[in-house]
Amino acid sequence: MLLSGALLGLISEESSAAEYDAVGFISSTDSSGVSVTYINQATGSTQTVTSQEDGSYSFEDLVDGEYSVRYSKAGSLSVLDTWSIPSDLPLAEVSMSDAPSGATSVTVNVKDGEGADVSGATVYLMSGVSEDSWWEDVSVGYTVSNATGVDGNAGFDSLTVDQYDIRVEAAGYATGFGDTSDTNIVMNALDETNKQTVRVFDPSGSPLGDATVFMYDATSSTWYDATKVGYTYYLHPTTSSEVYVYAYHEDYTPSVKKIASVSGTDTHNVNIDTNSAAHDDLIYISEAPSNGGQSMEPLSGDRMVKLNPGPTASMSVTTDTTEMDGSHVIAADGSVNFSASSSTSPVGGLTYSWGSETFTNTYAAGEHTESVTVTDEFGAQDTASITIIADGDDPVAAFTAIVKTNAGSESMAYNGTNLDEDSNTVVFNASTSSDSVGIASYSWNFGDESSDSGSVVNHIFDNPGAHDVVLTVTDTAGNSDTETMSVMVNDATPPSAAFTWYYLNETGSEIIEKSMEGEVTYFNASSSSDNSGDDLSYAWDFGDGSEATGATPEHTFNGTIEDGFNVVLTVTDSSDMSDVISYKIEPALKARPDIYMVSMSFSNDNPTEGDVVTLDATVKCLCEDAQADSAFEVAFYLDSLEGTLIGTAMIDGADLESINNGTNVNVTATWTAISGAQTIFATADSNDIIDESIEKNEISKVITVSASDDSSDVTSMTMIIVVVLAAFGTVAYIYRDSLFGN
Repeated sequence: MLLSGALLGLISEESSAAEYDAVGFISSTDSSGVSVTYINQATGSTQTVTSQEDGSYSFEDLVDGEYSVRYSKAGSLSVLDTWSIPSDLPLAEVSMSDAPSGATSVTVNVKDGEGADVSGATVYLMSGVSEDSWWEDVSVGYTVSNATGVDGNAGFDSLTVDQYDIRVEAAGYATGFGDTSDTNIVMNALDETNKQTVRVFDPSGSPLGDATVFMYDATSSTWYDATKVGYTYYLHPTTSSEVYVYAYHEDYTPSVKKIASVSGTDTHNVNIDTNSAAHDDLIYISEAPSNGGQSMEPLSGDRMVKLNPGPTASMSVTTDTTEMDGSHVIAADGSVNFSASSSTSPVGGLTYSWGSETFTNTYAAGEHTESVTVTDEFGAQDTASITIIADGDDPVAAFTAIVKTNAGSESMAYNGTNLDEDSNTVVFNASTSSDSVGIASYSWNFGDESSDSGSVVNHIFDNPGAHDVVLTVTDTAGNSDTETMSVMVNDATPPSAAFTWYYLNETGSEIIEKSMEGEVTYFNASSSSDNSGDDLSYAWDFGDGSEATGATPEHTFNGTIEDGFNVVLTVTDSSDMSDVISYKIEPALKARPDIYMVSMSFSNDNPTEGDVVTLDATVKCLCEDAQADSAFEVAFYLDSLEGTLIGTAMIDGADLESINNGTNVNVTATWTAISGAQTIFATADSNDIIDESIEKNEISKVITVSASDDSSDVTSMTMIIVVVLAAFGTVAYIYRDSLFGN
């Protein structure tokens, strides 16, 4: 099948250019010579071709889009069609009907107001039989036209006997109207009576002298261009006419101003580039032309003329609300801010039923509809609405708790005793909460400085004790309610014991983790911790038989032992769980004085029985690092330190001060000699008053006492022994003095 021979319309497409060629056919009594004119609805581009003898016509390089197409020919009724390219290809055949005709001739004479003939005027006759105009669904009487000659006459033949409407247009004149009952038409020249002065300003407020200014007289459906002088544009409408003044500029979006009824002169300041919805290639009029104007192509220059689609009302809520099913939910008696700033109009000039583009209202409980009606420059209107639900009811918060011991275990309802810290998971479920409108959020506070959100949440408590779990339910209006559950978490973690200690030296400085015998050691267990946060109890064992309680006890170690004292701290929490820590503490030894006997002598080295002998002992102290702080006693004994006490002498007062300064101090005692070789012992600090570094304080010396009947041999032997012992003692103390620097 050859499509080119079977279809009424033909099409060829150049796919790379996205342009289309179209061929159509016209069916009529005489289908040749028909003017076919299209206007691209998007761009305003237009083209006219004439049909061939076979009724065919064609267009090349059509782009995608919508087209208005009018078929016209004298003697035929015009037809308006629309194309959607490429979906309407191939083109359907168009049928045209014959226009009414007859044998009547009519001559129309056109004069000006002073009776002079007007030549070059265009005269339109419109019959009572309708044909399609350029405006969809708007008809016009079958129209024929002719121009007046120098005599002001325009002749028409082959008319019917019916009455025709007359429309006359001429440059410099207002459009005139009449009918064939009186074919003499008088036209009024455009004069200064209603001169409209127009000044056009750019966005910065500067006047523009290169704008395009024109007007549309809606009363007569006529377009008039302005005359320009410098930066001013002049228009001359007729009295009482409805006029639309347009200002266009290549650099800015256009503006239009409506003059509802012209009366006298006026001045208009037109600000352009104020309406982003305006289009530089389009001109909008308020309604379809009439009085024959609908037969004219909807073009003004290279701009397409369209009907004003009217404004598009749009409103929004600028207050924080909750949207639910297309409505905005607020709390009862709350206020809502609205804005209609997103409303648009291609002709601009929007006004709002609120009085401005913003509006605020307060709403009692219930459902309310708020509307705004916007009106554009031409008076066209549109309305937008928003539903406001003012919720006066608080939600009801409720939740349950179940416990899981681990991820795979079955859950059990929380019963107050079955929740352990760290290991158990609690599932809180607030799905039983309710609200008359809708719940927007669930907020949880677990009482342990943690939180969560959602209708069902899981939580593990790290610390034992009582925790108030608080659920806050907020509805879409912002109303809220809370529910609290007290949760007891079992303690499963023992405390952690820790302590430090120190003593104060002679300057008052803390000597950390050291102890000194005889000085207070300060213990501090405040760094012990427990996750429960409850008070801890402290039990101390100082390893020397002493004990204490409390976080910061004080203890004095009297002396030291090998490897130190084992100090043990036991910390117990409120759940009776405990921890133990211990340290070996070996107190440092203090410096001590060393008192010793330097020498001992007798007032008579060879006494006779019954003689009184003065015993003289020299005492000294190594007291550079520590001094003797108390008076002490020096004792003299016979035969041994456990023997007979001969006598004592005190080191006190000035003697004590001297000995602390390293000076030798002599003490004496008297003894009544008894016969024989006797050993005299002297010991310093005999009653152990002084704490010494070395407790070696005695000295001894032999003395021989003669009896009245002693033999010389015995005496001689005794003397030898005495000399030997005396020599030994003297050597020993000389050696000791040399060791200690005496």
